[in-house]
Amino acid sequence: MHIQPFLLFPALRHPASRSFALRLAAASILAMATATAFSIANPWWAAMAVWMIGQPTRGLLLERSLMQLLGTLAGGLAAVGLTALTGGAPALLLTALCVWMGLCCGASNLLRHQRAYGAALCGLTTAVIVVLTAGTPLDTAAFAAARVLDNMIGIAASLLVIALWNPPSPATALLEKTRGLLCATVGHAARLLGPGQIPDTAPGARRLVAALAELEATAEDATAGSLSQRRRLKPMRGLLAGLLDLIAIMPALRQHARALAPSHAEDLEQLRASLDDLAETIQAGRGSSLAIVRTATRRLRGADPLFDTCLDEFEQALATIAASYRNMAATLPEPAPSPTIIHPDIAGVRVAAWRGVAISALAAGAWLASGWEPLRYLMLGACIFTALFASVDEPVPLMRRVLAGATAAAVAAFAWRVGVAPVVPHPWLSLALASPLILAAATAQAHRGTAFIGLAFNMLFAVLAQPVNTEPAEPMALLTVELMLLAGIACSYAAYRWLIPMTTLRRRRHLHHAIRAEIATLAQRADTPARAARHLARLRFLILALIARSGTETATADGALAALSLGHALARMGHLLDRRPDAQEAPWIGQALHAISKPLAVPHDAGATLQNYANRARKGNTSAAVPAARWLEEAAEHLTEHTAFFRSQPARAWAQRVEDRPSSHARDGRKRV
Repeated sequence: MHIQPFLLFPALRHPASRSFALRLAAASILAMATATAFSIANPWWAAMAVWMIGQPTRGLLLERSLMQLLGTLAGGLAAVGLTALTGGAPALLLTALCVWMGLCCGASNLLRHQRAYGAALCGLTTAVIVVLTAGTPLDTAAFAAARVLDNMIGIAASLLVIALWNPPSPATALLEKTRGLLCATVGHAARLLGPGQIPDTAPGARRLVAALAELEATAEDATAGSLSQRRRLKPMRGLLAGLLDLIAIMPALRQHARALAPSHAEDLEQLRASLDDLAETIQAGRGSSLAIVRTATRRLRGADPLFDTCLDEFEQALATIAASYRNMAATLPEPAPSPTIIHPDIAGVRVAAWRGVAISALAAGAWLASGWEPLRYLMLGACIFTALFASVDEPVPLMRRVLAGATAAAVAAFAWRVGVAPVVPHPWLSLALASPLILAAATAQAHRGTAFIGLAFNMLFAVLAQPVNTEPAEPMALLTVELMLLAGIACSYAAYRWLIPMTTLRRRRHLHHAIRAEIATLAQRADTPARAARHLARLRFLILALIARSGTETATADGALAALSLGHALARMGHLLDRRPDAQEAPWIGQALHAISKPLAVPHDAGATLQNYANRARKGNTSAAVPAARWLEEAAEHLTEHTAFFRSQPARAWAQRVEDRPSSHARDGRKRV
């Protein structure tokens, strides 16, 4: 039966992927040959560096190369330091390594993008050096130096063969994509201000927020390798924050607009038309002037105190959007304050750190207790892949592919060392004969669906077959090493799946908890405007991170937008307390903030409590009390309408329903491995 090649290697269907695979294979062969020519120990490590840093764009490859170098240097220094600190005693050295692995796995979760890879590589490098030298006469410092040199050769080969011919990062498309989202969001706001009944706009809002989250998650990769483009990230995040705020406040603005007197219908229509004009102006590339919008909002001032407070937030969001867009589009973006503050998944950091310690300790304990030398390689495989996947949301599917590629590599390497290597007279001929296998695996690595199969095959084949080593191998010893390495990978897989698992759902639960905690902290510090603004910035980041992992899923997207609206309501209440602590409604606002400043076991009851405070505030019969009462009512509505989202311990049935529902935005991992 005839099988078309692209069914086995999907990358063959695309000219760009074929070209990348060819360059990846050529760079790895060049790196291994160069390291062999300079008589550096373990020259296959140079090729492994090429495969590890292989990226489809020039910018990503440059940044990953830098992280490869820094991670290798830091890991090598850590290995030498741990060995000196423990005197090389195996028990003490392996114990120190387990702690170091936990620190590196935790750090990989604290950092983002290629920096997370650098932290993972630091732990991986330390594990390789310590495990392969512990209890042997090998000099740790010399071994570490050889690994650093091999990596430098691999990086140089990648920059020479791959980076020069890779396409640049799509930084130029970032502004276009941002402009498109800006126009779509302003158009969405204009539709909400339209007269009469309008179709349900909630699905459109969810799609917009999902697009904002996707852009935030991929922007750093798009600007990789360019310092000038990276300067656009802060104004871009300011723009995303303004757009997110605009989406969150528009339902309240529409609700209060519909309550205005009929005499203001023409003014509302002018405001809606001004938003349409603004979207068209931006789309045409003619700037982002807010003069027309401000003229329309001035005509509506004084129509209603509730509408005025919404207009304040509306104008503030638009001002942030316009200023951020102008700064982002400028030739040299100016430094800008961050409207979103990165809030790491602290629970995920703890889980990753404990996993790094636990897996390393179990493997080390088995090795030390039995004294069986091949268990060294079980620990090596477990440590490498535990570190490598520490920050990935869904490591289990990827590790299955790694196991498949590693198993195929073990079979091929055994056949190579037993059947081919003994009859090849020269290392260069051996490397030439291995080139087709390297190219085939590189072709698999060039396609997203088979990338980890190809990567695992090349790495394991290089380590086990050692193509430039023509010395005979003892079959049983080689087979034992292969089985132990595969067992180590299997142990790491088992830990990620059963022992200390990590999934997108678990990451989402962590983010849910962090959002609820941030709202409670915001309520505690709402009367200090600077602190409230900081917690709002952290809340925006958490909401975008959550939606990036759940997409347009109704319960999560609506709950996240309600959380942001609630955060704004709390900040407004705190601002009132800061400006007018003696106001008649201040006691009820203070009590409401106190009620939200702790975990909400029963959000519906908390909402009822806030509604009660709102009713009492309205009894003041003053125009100043009306907005404060409405803020309390809005907070109560968010809590009662999204109880599952705000509950400190989600109901089991709701959590199971979320777990069973497939998400189109769930990825193999938001961070690249």
